[in-house]
Amino acid sequence: MPNGISMPRAVSVRFLGGLGEIGRNSLVISQGRDAVVIDCGVMFPKADMPGVDVVLPDYRYLVEADLDLHGVLVTHGHEDHIGALPHLLREVPMPVYGSAVTMAFARSRIEQSGVSGISYREVGDYQSVKVGPFDVEFIPVTHSIPGATAVAVSTHQGLILHTGDFKVDRTPVDSRAFGLDRMAALGAQGVRLLLSDSTNADEPGSSNSESSVGVVLEEVFAENQDRRLTVVCFASHLHRIQQILAAAAGSGRKVCLVGRSLQRNVKLAEQLGLFPGGPLTGLIDVEAIDDYDPTSVCVIATGSQGEHSSALHRLAFAKDPWFTIGERDTVIFSSDTIPGNESAVYRVINQLARLGARAIYPSVRRVHSSGHARRDELALLLTLVRPEFFVPVHGEYRHLAAHHQLALETGVVRGQARICGDGDEVLLSERGLASGVSRSGDYLYVDGEVGDINASVLRDRRSLSADGIVVTALTMAEGRKLVGEPEIFSFGWVHDEREEGLLLAIRDVVSATVNGLHDDQGVTHLKDQLKRRVGRYIREQTKRRPLVVPLVIEV
Repeated sequence: MPNGISMPRAVSVRFLGGLGEIGRNSLVISQGRDAVVIDCGVMFPKADMPGVDVVLPDYRYLVEADLDLHGVLVTHGHEDHIGALPHLLREVPMPVYGSAVTMAFARSRIEQSGVSGISYREVGDYQSVKVGPFDVEFIPVTHSIPGATAVAVSTHQGLILHTGDFKVDRTPVDSRAFGLDRMAALGAQGVRLLLSDSTNADEPGSSNSESSVGVVLEEVFAENQDRRLTVVCFASHLHRIQQILAAAAGSGRKVCLVGRSLQRNVKLAEQLGLFPGGPLTGLIDVEAIDDYDPTSVCVIATGSQGEHSSALHRLAFAKDPWFTIGERDTVIFSSDTIPGNESAVYRVINQLARLGARAIYPSVRRVHSSGHARRDELALLLTLVRPEFFVPVHGEYRHLAAHHQLALETGVVRGQARICGDGDEVLLSERGLASGVSRSGDYLYVDGEVGDINASVLRDRRSLSADGIVVTALTMAEGRKLVGEPEIFSFGWVHDEREEGLLLAIRDVVSATVNGLHDDQGVTHLKDQLKRRVGRYIREQTKRRPLVVPLVIEV
């Protein structure tokens, strides 16, 4: 460049999770060595992840890269945005920034995990803070948890606007308005890159206001005056809990909170002054619930996703020692089912029906409103912001694709819109938006400890659960000679009447494999051959694929 002036280096945005799945939302923005992280959440395990507690974004990049990490910008307090913070901060301590409510949730989550010494920086609505070399503004948005924000990050390549999770709620329960005017002002100034929530991008129209749910809940309470009511929702959905409490008070019911996370979050909300009217009254302990007429009680419980360890699951399957659900109970599912959890949810609903209880869920009555914007709301935001470049985030691939198509249809993206995946990097420079160097966006599985299992272990677990295991055990003397007959054991494979003949045939396959081994071929080669040949024989005979484990003892 003339006079020795160099152009600013490109700004990198690397997606660590949340693109192509629901959950584990996280990304990092860096210019040179300076970097900030936006969110670090978990994904709850799918049905094909046996034994997994939660799944984390691939934050190993943050541990390994030569970056000065100046902080984590947290958009809101849901687990899919804060749940992995303890794991990350245990390895890479840094300050955490967000609204007062978000910081309360984050602090609780982090300190429960035994991580200490973290600095929590509360940021007010529309307030800007300096995070390393970045100017960051927190803009209020409406979502299914108080204190949700978008973040606008000023870089030397222009403004990057990240919406966080949002819906455009015109009548929010807490009267905290969505910062649409500020979004429009930023759009007029120039937004170089917009990263926007895509979770409901394939849904037409606009989402219902959260306050509309309160009206329906009051109707349902009135219709079930002669029954005990149990309302199931997410423990973090404080706006919903507030409306359930109001409906219970309006119908003269005492309230019983069942579930540790629910009790903890309600206490947190009281401390933050989020419930109107001051400290809650009319709460009863679950141990005393049988002392009250069932028609005078409203239970609020966790377990809307059918989780085995949840309060509702224990109640439905008679694992709770305090009270049982029966013919005088109505259970209201005041939440959507997260994709992948359908079978678990309907298993609980079916069990409730067996017990004689009445179940009400969103497909029956509008007892839930999503916290995520639909197409009309997403189009509104795109039109207000008019970004130069656009990348849809937060959602399965179908959601990202629908949001990408919507951006093209609106015609307001001045440069390009592109779909990215976990591990992808985009580079923002004076030349535009380009692809960087992609790296692993792998799942990090938590099964007691982080990283103790990987995709290979999960494949073995799935194989065990689906087709069982066959173990071939043999002893070999010097000269690669068999000592005695091979022993074959199987578990969870075929029934006893057929097993004996198959095991004898497999023993013959093992013997033939050993006898065909050359003197210069070692034990590793033998095990590989046993797995291949025994596995092929079993598939030919049974059409099944059990896990084949060869054990070779040398004497």
